[in-house]
Amino acid sequence: MNFIKRSLERLELFLASLGLFCCIGLTFCQVLNRYWLHYEIMWIPDMALYIFIFSIYIAIAYGSAIRTHIAVDIFPNWLCGSDEARRAWFNLVKSFVTMVMIASMGGSVVRIVKRAWKYPEFATLVRWFNMSWMIYAMAAMFVLAFLHYGWHAAGSAHILRKLAWEKEQQKGGKSHV
Repeated sequence: MNFIKRSLERLELFLASLGLFCCIGLTFCQVLNRYWLHYEIMWIPDMALYIFIFSIYIAIAYGSAIRTHIAVDIFPNWLCGSDEARRAWFNLVKSFVTMVMIASMGGSVVRIVKRAWKYPEFATLVRWFNMSWMIYAMAAMFVLAFLHYGWHAAGSAHILRKLAWEKEQQKGGKSHV
């Protein structure tokens, strides 16, 4: 399972990085075309924007995989200190609350995806580009973020179980001594 999680994280990082690199390349080409060649290609900014939106969705999912989105380190450090059990409880509750928030938006996401599936919208300058795919990417980001936080919650629960087991072993070892 760890292999699948790490592979998914690497894929998300690669796709987000590739998307950002493509956006930079397309924007650079557009600047060269506009100011050096005096020939603006109208679809390049639109394509760069669409790729950027996909990259942002993937980056959000990647951020949730490595716990970098909402977490402010000052609050957990103040609340939990160096107590591993308190930090695991904090992370478990934070993951659970985040999963509830994501799930609460699920109905709206499903409605939007159904509408995008039924009524596809095509770009104005890049006529072959189905803009509904941005909605599908958003839905995939929601699913990935939910799965990542489920993984974090399971990891925190595992830490709590391990700490409880170690505490039980210490009590058992002291009574035999």
